[in-house]
Amino acid sequence: MKRVINNNIVIAENFKGQEVVAIGKGLGFKKDKHDIISENEISKTFISLDNQNKQRLLTLFDEAPYEIIELTQSIIEMAQNELHATFNVNLVIALADHINFSVNQYKSGFDSFALVNEEVKRFYKDEYEVGKKALKMINETLNINLKKEESTSIAFHLITATENKTNREALKIMKAVSEIMNIVETDLSIVVDEDSMAYSRFVIHLKFFMRRVLFEATKPSDESLGDIYSQIQTGHDEANLCVDKIAEYVSETYNCSVSDDERLYLIIHVERLLKQAKHNQ
Repeated sequence: MKRVINNNIVIAENFKGQEVVAIGKGLGFKKDKHDIISENEISKTFISLDNQNKQRLLTLFDEAPYEIIELTQSIIEMAQNELHATFNVNLVIALADHINFSVNQYKSGFDSFALVNEEVKRFYKDEYEVGKKALKMINETLNINLKKEESTSIAFHLITATENKTNREALKIMKAVSEIMNIVETDLSIVVDEDSMAYSRFVIHLKFFMRRVLFEATKPSDESLGDIYSQIQTGHDEANLCVDKIAEYVSETYNCSVSDDERLYLIIHVERLLKQAKHNQ
């Protein structure tokens, strides 16, 4: 062991010679530098952190009670299983800090600020369901009653960690997806069935589409797909005109042209939504 941070946190060196931040109930209690700690005393280790993340982690551990850190880790493990995702140490820091703040606000008689809005429920249903489970874990473990809006805030932290985006970048994607969905519903005069597979697939496609528009370099078109696009325009007039409006929105808002490849996939998805809406009428 190299350094005791507090009763539950130490900095140590593992058998590979890597510096780790290790946590465990009573892990640092009555320990001295160079003491050996056994694996069964450790509940979690964070390996090879850069200086900035290590300092953020140590600051968090200094400010947040151990039960918050332990609860946060349980939530992350649950989220990884539910979402089949892997998160980095940034999520531990951000989520534990958020939970600690919300709990302190609750105990002081104040409502914590809701970070995000209805777009999370609409476009990230899986993450939102995990957020609801996490909120239940928090309320039951700490015997408190945080409001249901906390579910969306927790989900938002999972979204940004899963997509490796900042909060601001994730909000941009959600805003764009929401506006494109509004274009589809308004232009086609339909109400989208949000429980349908057509809707779910379209939302997933839009999130990847807007990620490319906002954060990735434009890739050259595939000529073979361009040929298919030319063919599929015929017989799908409503969907084609709707995609024209989506492309116009993207061009005017983000100064980005929509390739024939992207138009092809958008037409296919919009056509599915249109057929689904007509079937439901």
